[in-house]
Amino acid sequence: MASNHIAQGLRLLKSPNVNRLFVAYLVTYTGTAMAPIAMAFGVLELTGSAADAAFVIAAPTAAAIVVLLLGGVIADRTSRQRVIVLAELTAMAAQCTIAWLFLSGNATVPLLTLGMLVNGMAMALHAPAAMGMITQLVPKAELQSTNALLGIARNSAFAGGAALGGVLVATLGAGLTLLIDGLSFGLSALLILSLRP
Repeated sequence: MASNHIAQGLRLLKSPNVNRLFVAYLVTYTGTAMAPIAMAFGVLELTGSAADAAFVIAAPTAAAIVVLLLGGVIADRTSRQRVIVLAELTAMAAQCTIAWLFLSGNATVPLLTLGMLVNGMAMALHAPAAMGMITQLVPKAELQSTNALLGIARNSAFAGGAALGGVLVATLGAGLTLLIDGLSFGLSALLILSLRP
């Protein structure tokens, strides 16, 4: 049964809306998976403290938990597409700022934590709006297949993004990896903006 949904989901990739959303999921979740890897190595190089690294990496999750319900309310009362674009651009600004802090030598644990808190708030705005927007893009009969397809994109991106993050940190360093991560959110925002709900 699940394979039928996946096969139908692959056929749905012919739809411009589904295709762009699929690529946006791949891009944004790959970047999201890269961030903790880059941040862990960056903070360890900065302070040498695993506790500092854990604190900074936990910040976006804490922020997301606090803001998630508000994100749902906002998504229900405004344009979901605009909320997602705003969330992606906010995440891009946060990650590019963090990248600049590392690259310029101005990074401190409080500043990195603040940037990651902003990133977590963006994630909390993104998630409920993205869930609701799927219903605006495909007919009800195709919802399960679309969700299965997007689940593949999300899970593949998390697995591949973590591996890619490790490779990029080893070759380019934490700062440039986080800059690439930040720019990925900008690309995702453009793809979401091009959707026609």
